[in-house]
This record gives sequence, structure tokens and C-alpha cells, in this order.
Amino acid sequence: MTGTQDRAGRLRAAALALLLVATQAPLLAACAAQPSQLEQGRALRTGRQPYDELFQATRELREASLKAEELAGAGQAELARALGLDPRSGGDATLEATRARAAKLRASGVRLRVELVPEARLVSARGGRSLDEDDRKLIEALEASLKSSVAASKQLGELSRRAAELEKMRASLAATSAEALAGDPRRREVKRELEAAERVLAEASALAERHAGRASKLALDLVLALDTVAGPARRGAPAQRPPPRRPAGSAKAPPQRGSTAGDAPKPPPPPSHDGDDFDP
Repeated sequence: MTGTQDRAGRLRAAALALLLVATQAPLLAACAAQPSQLEQGRALRTGRQPYDELFQATRELREASLKAEELAGAGQAELARALGLDPRSGGDATLEATRARAAKLRASGVRLRVELVPEARLVSARGGRSLDEDDRKLIEALEASLKSSVAASKQLGELSRRAAELEKMRASLAATSAEALAGDPRRREVKRELEAAERVLAEASALAERHAGRASKLALDLVLALDTVAGPARRGAPAQRPPPRRPAGSAKAPPQRGSTAGDAPKPPPPPSHDGDDFDP
């Protein structure tokens, strides 16, 4: 009987321990899984300037990075609409339609040229004919897409650089926080937010870099698409050269006495290039 009672007692103790664990488990899990304020889109207020500055700047950068995809895709979406495509069309479809429309313009006597400095813009050479309304709308859409993509690439690149600056600031504060916050009742909360800031900044930087590359690629693809059709160097066309100059002293008749060098025949000026009229 004693053995039976002992076993029963042990079973009751084990059941009680399991019951205690079961009742406490949700609370422990909630404490362990509680997200930081930064990861919820908020900034912790500590009353201490360097920490509050870091947390607020990190929150703002996180919000900006969440809009990176939309920012990088704005130029492609607007161009797709101008070309009569679904704004959600892929970049390849948009570029293929761009090449086709640029080829059509060239066939009708309109050439396009991309300039990236001092700012991105598209200029047209009319080749002796006026641009109609559809031509102008297309050229405006191409230029707007180019400008949007270049601007997005720069803006997102700046976000990535800002993330690197904030990470240096965060690492410095984290290294000294134990001493600087000794005795502060919020020390553990600040430590948790500093750890969260590292993750938030890394994620924001990765997003910004990825979509900056996407915007930059679209701008480059647009330049190549247009230059492939009507580049300023006229690829594949034979270069026009001025007539060769006669060697000195090869005039048909010897110079007359008393004549000057200015009386010698001069070579004709090189011909103009097709009379193109480039306009912004």
C-alpha cells in the first residue's frame, strides 16, 4: 500500500506541475514574443536625447523604406499607362512596347535622344516634320518615366546611406547603454529597442538598396531602348566624313607672282547632319 500511495502522490505532483506550466505558458510566451515598439512602427520616448533621436529617426526611415517598392515602380507604371498597357505589366513588356513605339517614331522621321546631365530629359529631332499630339504625349511619358526612375534611385540610395549612419549611432549607444542607464528603470526596455533598431535598420537598408537598383535598372533600360533605335551615334550607319583636304602645294596651277596665301583655294565646309532639329 505504501508503494501505491507513493506512486499516487508522485502522479498528483506531476499533474500539478503540468497544470502550473500550462497556466503560465501563455503569459511566458507573450512576454517572450512581445515585439518592440520600433517593429510596431512606434518610437520609444525615454527623455534622453540621443536615444529618442535614434528611435525617432529609425521609425521614420522604416516608414520610408516601406514605400520603396511603390516609389521605384512609379515610373514603369506611368509609362505602361501611356503605352496602353496594364500598369501592373512587367518591365520587359513595357520596354518591348517602348522599343516598338520609338522605332515607329524613327520610321516617321522623329529621332529621340536621352540626356542625363545636368538633369534627365528627352529631346526629339523632328527630321523636317511636326510632332502630332500622340507623339508629344508619348515623348512626355518617356521623359517622365526616365526622370521618375532616376529620382527614385537617388532617393532610395540616400535612404540606404542614412540607415548606415543610424546603425553607427545605434552601435555606439548600445556599447555604452549599460553604464549610461545604470539605475534607470527603463534600462531593459531601452536595451530591447536598441536591439530591435539593429534589425529594423538592416531590413530598411536592404529594401532601399533592392528597389534603388530596380529604379536604376529601369532608367538604364530606357536609355538603351531608345539609343538602340535612334542613338546619337546612329549605330550601324556609315559615318559621314568631309572631303579630304589636298596636301599643301598640290594646287593645279602654281601660285602667281605677288599672290598671297589667302588666294589659295579653300576646301568646302563639311556637310550638315541631315538638318535635324533637336527640341526638348
